[in-house]
Amino acid sequence: MSARIERTGLACLLALAMMGCRPEPSPKPRGYFRIDLPAQEYSAWNVEAPFAAEVPVYAKLRPNRQEPNVRWYDLVFPYQRATVHLTWSRVGNDLDQLIEDAHTFKDKHGAKAARIRSERLLRPEDRVFGNLFEVDGDAASPMVFYLTDSTDHFLYGALYFNSRPNADSLAPVTDRIRQDIRHMVGTLQWRSL
Repeated sequence: MSARIERTGLACLLALAMMGCRPEPSPKPRGYFRIDLPAQEYSAWNVEAPFAAEVPVYAKLRPNRQEPNVRWYDLVFPYQRATVHLTWSRVGNDLDQLIEDAHTFKDKHGAKAARIRSERLLRPEDRVFGNLFEVDGDAASPMVFYLTDSTDHFLYGALYFNSRPNADSLAPVTDRIRQDIRHMVGTLQWRSL
């Protein structure tokens, strides 16, 4: 019996000695999950609206609400947990006010933004004019834009994620959806009212 106790004690001592020989623990850098994005592929806008464009095949276009002079649409990216909220307005004598409202809304993200880059869009052959704003940092909307033909159509869009804003972890998805928005904007055509 005493030999058995000695062996058990020796085994415990050996186990403690082995555990004590491990290297000092070191903190690991914080990491994020790998995000696999689908291949970029686009198809024609499949919803009746006062404009047409090519949108990603992995996004779903949903009409939201309609009034005579204002219509709302959502371009939903279900696997990326993101939505581009679109608001189309008929232009009357209020184009200046619509543009000012778009800038005011964009400026509300300035408190959390590290930087806001503005890019002017001019496609006179299609009567598409406007601005795209890339909002860097932990802002609620990393991309905002407005487009108009300056006579009949005004389209405002803002990208939102269904998660807490974290620019670092969302960077690959944000970059991809910004590319998708640029493609949509680059192919946008106004339809007659």
